[in-house]
Amino acid sequence: MSTITPSFPANFFGNEPAQLASRLTKTDLATLAEVRGDTIYNWSGIHSIARKSQLVKPETEQQLSKIVRESRGKIHIIGTGLSYEQIATLPLNDPTSTLISVEHFKGLISIHHDRQTAIFGAATPVNQIISTLGEHDMMIACSPGVVGIQTIAGALATGTHGQGLFQSAYSDTVVSLRVCLPSGQIIDVDENTKDYPLQAFVTSVGMLGVILHVELKMKPRAVLYCHKTTCNFDEFLENYPEWNENSHHVKAWWFPETDQVQLWRVDEANPQLSSTFLSTDRKAPFETDNVAHSMQDTVDRYVEKLSHDTNSSATSHQPQFLTVKRFADTRNLVGYTEQILTKGIPVPQINCEIAVPLKRFREATAALHQWNKENAGKLHYPFIYRAVGKSDAWLSPVHEGPAVWIGFLVYIGEDGSVRRDGMETMERLQELLAGFGGLPHWGKHFVPKTYDFEGKIRNWNNFLELRKRVDPTGRFLSRFMSEIIVNNQKLSAEKRTRNVRAKL
Repeated sequence: MSTITPSFPANFFGNEPAQLASRLTKTDLATLAEVRGDTIYNWSGIHSIARKSQLVKPETEQQLSKIVRESRGKIHIIGTGLSYEQIATLPLNDPTSTLISVEHFKGLISIHHDRQTAIFGAATPVNQIISTLGEHDMMIACSPGVVGIQTIAGALATGTHGQGLFQSAYSDTVVSLRVCLPSGQIIDVDENTKDYPLQAFVTSVGMLGVILHVELKMKPRAVLYCHKTTCNFDEFLENYPEWNENSHHVKAWWFPETDQVQLWRVDEANPQLSSTFLSTDRKAPFETDNVAHSMQDTVDRYVEKLSHDTNSSATSHQPQFLTVKRFADTRNLVGYTEQILTKGIPVPQINCEIAVPLKRFREATAALHQWNKENAGKLHYPFIYRAVGKSDAWLSPVHEGPAVWIGFLVYIGEDGSVRRDGMETMERLQELLAGFGGLPHWGKHFVPKTYDFEGKIRNWNNFLELRKRVDPTGRFLSRFMSEIIVNNQKLSAEKRTRNVRAKL
């Protein structure tokens, strides 16, 4: 196997499976980012973020405001460090640049049953929000994402989402934000702050300041029933849009090597199932019988390929194997939303997720099917499909209407290696989906040159104007995001030139 190897130390993944599992599941850390020597890296360990000497952890609003006001270099914010790209990377050799952790701004601040909202500190992990609201028999007013260790501010900043056409993302549950602007001024942003539009701030990729508090919509906690089925590719291609129109939450995993699809349709449980669940200790969902066809053969095939590409034993208990092996379990589930839908196992990986307009689902998926015929065995995990409704966030890739998020990945080996054609595979698939109007998830891997952000995101230029107004010197603008903005301006200029020439 030809590989490329990022700069992992020899024992980065630990010598035993239990060591890796421990590293992946710690909840007592303010950040899951890796520190090696004097440098902080993102969680996957591939990209640097800052020097330890550049990190500050203000404990009060006044301290934070002073840091922002007096800083002369770049300023970025770190949550859990899960984002793949260098959206918050500082110049490592610039002592005037600052990485801010708001880990002291955490936990429930207040809950308001009369208007069904709750206010949390920006660094509160999503899992903690879910748990806290659950104690009040409430839940976030959207489908949660797969991974619950994210801070709520980080989830908002990158546009993190769940699934279901009747909702969109965490950002669309935000009622208000408390923000420290690049000037150091602290303000409350809501639907009435016209100079500081809420929907620009809810997903800003860290470019508009530091979020301190988040007020979220909540709703009464519901018991859900997850019905698992398997189908073939043709059934999936024909019926996926209709399934989404008729269920609250739908997740589908298409395994292109066998053309099997595992489908989850999640709706409120009927009174009998709900009563049965509520009579338990409610700490875990309960399982019901299922007649879904076995996926064991498909799972075995993917495990064998994963074992080969990551230099690991097929019997390994490494998390990347667990994520695949659990597809063999097709039992239905009854439980709370997070017990069914927020069950992701964070694993070092190269992970892409592209939002394609739902109306183009069939042609985009057919193109992926053809690509896989010509490039079999390139992926370690099935394509995952999660449809969502329109988002109001200015920088959301689904700002124009319902879309389907299509995810795909290759895993990083135990030795830190990535199959040599892994990144090329990610790029080719992004190019394919961009051709169907696709746009990337801000917190995952993507190749910026592939996308026409200005042409596809209606409020792109409005956001850039706001960014210039609140941060005229660009202190909160990372090099990575700056290059995206500049390259899209060049792309737009080239398009205008071509259009003018075409009219001559």
